[in-house]
Amino acid sequence: MPLPHVGVFGRNAAPCLEIKPESPFVVFYGESSEAHETELKGKLILNNPESMSVRSIRITLTGTRKVSWHLTNTVSPQPITEKRTFLTEELNLFPVEAGSKTKAHKLNSGYHAWDFSFKLPPNLDQSVEGLPTNYIVYDLKASVDRGYMSKQLSAMSHIRVIRTLGRDMLESMPMEQINEDIWANKLAYKITVPQKNYIVGTQVIADFVLIPLRKGVEISTIKMELIESRQLFADYAGRRVSHSMDTPVAVIESNMPENSAHMVPDSMDDADALYDESHRFAMTLDLPKSLKNCRQSVDTENIRLSHKLRLYVNLKNPEGHTSQLLVKNHIHLFISPNLPPNEDQSVVVDQNILNAQALQDEVNQNAPPTYARHQLDELYNDIDPAGFMTPGFHSRMNSGANTPFYAHSRSGSAEDLTTSLNAVANQTGGGASAIALQYRLQNLNLNQDDRPSRFAPSRQHSSGDSTPAPSSEPAYFDLPTSNYDMDALVRTPSYNTALRTPAGSRTPGSIDVALPSYEIAMSRPSSPSRSRGSRGTTPSPARSLDTLNEETYRNTQINSRRESPRESGRQSPEDQ
Repeated sequence: MPLPHVGVFGRNAAPCLEIKPESPFVVFYGESSEAHETELKGKLILNNPESMSVRSIRITLTGTRKVSWHLTNTVSPQPITEKRTFLTEELNLFPVEAGSKTKAHKLNSGYHAWDFSFKLPPNLDQSVEGLPTNYIVYDLKASVDRGYMSKQLSAMSHIRVIRTLGRDMLESMPMEQINEDIWANKLAYKITVPQKNYIVGTQVIADFVLIPLRKGVEISTIKMELIESRQLFADYAGRRVSHSMDTPVAVIESNMPENSAHMVPDSMDDADALYDESHRFAMTLDLPKSLKNCRQSVDTENIRLSHKLRLYVNLKNPEGHTSQLLVKNHIHLFISPNLPPNEDQSVVVDQNILNAQALQDEVNQNAPPTYARHQLDELYNDIDPAGFMTPGFHSRMNSGANTPFYAHSRSGSAEDLTTSLNAVANQTGGGASAIALQYRLQNLNLNQDDRPSRFAPSRQHSSGDSTPAPSSEPAYFDLPTSNYDMDALVRTPSYNTALRTPAGSRTPGSIDVALPSYEIAMSRPSSPSRSRGSRGTTPSPARSLDTLNEETYRNTQINSRRESPRESGRQSPEDQ
């Protein structure tokens, strides 16, 4: 007798059809107005041990919605039920030719796979699961039509559509909700909920700062409660009806911690405003880890789910009665693609995954990191500074890699400016002497041939201590002598004498041409002068006619080279 499910020839004669999507869930980032179109991809696998006749192989994506409740405002409760399929997309995988569905084709034995892809619009409703009679579900259904005389093969796979936060709104981005007020003659409070968006299955933490304002007022119990508000919409008897209800899905209640009091010490006479007699503590509310107990926030045409966090503070008054402070905050629950629900609709929260995702979100954020978290600076710690030029004597390790090269910056100086400036500052009478200026001019490297190349900059290495040694005497007393007459160099000639000096007599950076002395500059003929008090044009008797002609010719050549309309229209003293 043959074994069960085994053919007479010893092989499994039953073909197997299986749907393998790339991912069991489809993710939309943000609301329908900001989300993008996405694709659902996968493979349909058929394993047939024997050849078989096939008329067609199809796969269909369907979306089904159901809302149901009972009307209670009538004499007898009326059931309201609306169920319909709002999405149907079908793909014909075999045969590919159009018009060949009714004709049988022979399919050889073996392993066969077909790729499929469905484009999903960004306004598609997200899946709603966990409610007993209200849901939005998506399914993939595949079928193999084998003809009239054979049984049809079928397969099904459940798909979950998730709508999470937008990519520009990171999951770890805090959106603080601060409730701060004063309850007259009773309590001053500040209750902070550090976030507004929470993943299903995580925790909600609230920070409390409570200050009793009346003697005898005691804080007793603190309560946190999560309320799920449901709104259902349906068409009934030609009109649109709705149903609303609130259900608590998570609650925690406990006494105020004993170590929460922050009292002003007796030894402190003048207490700071931030250090008052208050109670400071935090409470944690664990969210349900199953969609059967708590769903994500949903906003669709027929089903809307929202969540409110209520915080209660009970006060015992001196008169004996109890007062209650109630604070409400709206929070948004969503399903994270990193922690998707399982087939049993439960969410397994892995703290390592949450920490890794929070770190990744911080790296990918568009805003620059804060000063305390500039982690990218660590990349520049181990860069070899060789090949980079930084000006200064003691600035090798104090300057960054962004200092310009020699060609783009001022020349690097090998002078110890600290010592020189200290010498000037410590000089009796103030100011720099001619000897100090002479020493600094002599040590400047004005030779163009000795200037380092841009690609081979030179450095001066210090011993590690950049602080100049203290000295009781000015630093310029023992400076070497020079061949320059500094007293003559510091004398300033007249403006007309400076104009008569040829511009090309000395080029910057060259030391081949000696500087003209004051006597040589004054020995040259001066410009013609005339009295400001009269209109006379008679030149000075001390000047000869040949000198005036020479100056007139030189000025004419200079003016012609300038080619300026303003200069060409000006008359020289000789032409007036």
